[in-house]
Amino acid sequence: MLDVRLFRNPRFSAASVSIALAFFGLFGFIFLITQYFQVVRGYDTLRAGVATLPFAIVTGAVSPLAIAIMKRIGTKLVVAFGLAVMSAGFVVAATMPQDAPYWGQIITAMTLMAAGLALSTSPATDAIMGALPPAKAGAGSAVNDTTREVGGTLGVAILGSVLNSAYAGHLLTALTRLGAPAAVAHEAGQSVVAGLVTSAHFPPALQAAAAESVRQAFTAGLHRGSAVAAVATAAAAVVALIFLPARARAEHTLAAEVPATSLSRTKGADSRRPGNRVEPKG
Repeated sequence: MLDVRLFRNPRFSAASVSIALAFFGLFGFIFLITQYFQVVRGYDTLRAGVATLPFAIVTGAVSPLAIAIMKRIGTKLVVAFGLAVMSAGFVVAATMPQDAPYWGQIITAMTLMAAGLALSTSPATDAIMGALPPAKAGAGSAVNDTTREVGGTLGVAILGSVLNSAYAGHLLTALTRLGAPAAVAHEAGQSVVAGLVTSAHFPPALQAAAAESVRQAFTAGLHRGSAVAAVATAAAAVVALIFLPARARAEHTLAAEVPATSLSRTKGADSRRPGNRVEPKG
């Protein structure tokens, strides 16, 4: 179904990797930040969803600009710069305090991620489709969609695992310091919901401290997951700089798609046809 020889083209393969890692970071972070809004900030589900709207708004606004810039300076620099901007957004998220104001570091981080996503994925998509002849446009479109889905799925799985690992480790230490048995602390570390339920069973004087420990542990997991996303998108920027050509090669011609020997045989056959014979003058 897919001619894997397409990946020999660096414009095709490097653009695919760039898109996959961009969506790796984006989907993984959205998975983390929506839980942060609800667990740490206490937002309901509607408010948490509205709080993520800057991703869509900024991406929609910057995408046309990304194409215009790409036409001026080429694909390589725009894609690499966009991935670097995304990485900067993840760095901001990895360093923001637990009580960071929404209209401060949080909105700054999301704006950088969304702008970087638009700057990188729009030109990278153009690179994928432009690297192929029209006959293979369907395959290019399928690869473009698949890289997004695979990257996003891995982002949720891997960043979610990083979050859970950091959360469980921090919460185990915090709850045992409050006097919880190790088994209870391990149970609370299974998920943030389990942690909040467990904190409600502490003695009244310790319930607030236990719940705060859950929030702090989750924030630590958010920081670590964001750091992993920052590394992934920074690595994608390096890949784009090294392997992604700045411009598309010349347009594919019939001679590039059909072997030369086939063309010569066709021309020879045409010259022997009666209707194509040229009679000498005079």
